[in-house]
Amino acid sequence: MPERTVSSRRAFSGRLLGLRVDEVELESGRRASREVVEHPGAVAILAWDGEQLAAVRQWRQAAGADLLEIPAGTLEPGEEPLLTARRELAEECGLAAGQWVEGPVFYTAPGFSTELLTLFLATDLHRVDVAPPDDEALERSWLTLPDALDVIDAGGIRDAKSLVGILWLDRHLSAERS
Repeated sequence: MPERTVSSRRAFSGRLLGLRVDEVELESGRRASREVVEHPGAVAILAWDGEQLAAVRQWRQAAGADLLEIPAGTLEPGEEPLLTARRELAEECGLAAGQWVEGPVFYTAPGFSTELLTLFLATDLHRVDVAPPDDEALERSWLTLPDALDVIDAGGIRDAKSLVGILWLDRHLSAERS
């Protein structure tokens, strides 16, 4: 059942994120407070060369850990997701793709965030000379799909976009083969 927003106040506005506090009225008439992280949206890329998947390892301050992930990035204001995906693949992996397939679009944490993520499969890969972002320290690597699934099973991939992406890729490739 939908909640009716009674009032909203902006608690924080940052370079990337905002925090909004909504007072809502439930169907029962009871009121509650909802804290909402406002996010511009993001993309994640499954860069697949037919045998291996590109991955990056980077420090994630919020998690307090180095995480192994598929390449990803945040949309710039007014930027279409495919343009963001092309930019991020070049910056994070030094790659461009000749073929792009849009995969699932999903909320990463709908209990508290507006972030909507678009997943892309990028194939027909080739190297490009693009400088990596100066505010990120990335370690590039490649994984076969069986290895990526094994790393998931061992708990070595722990972020939602990479889990969703790798599992979707496995399903997508299986469907193509049958």
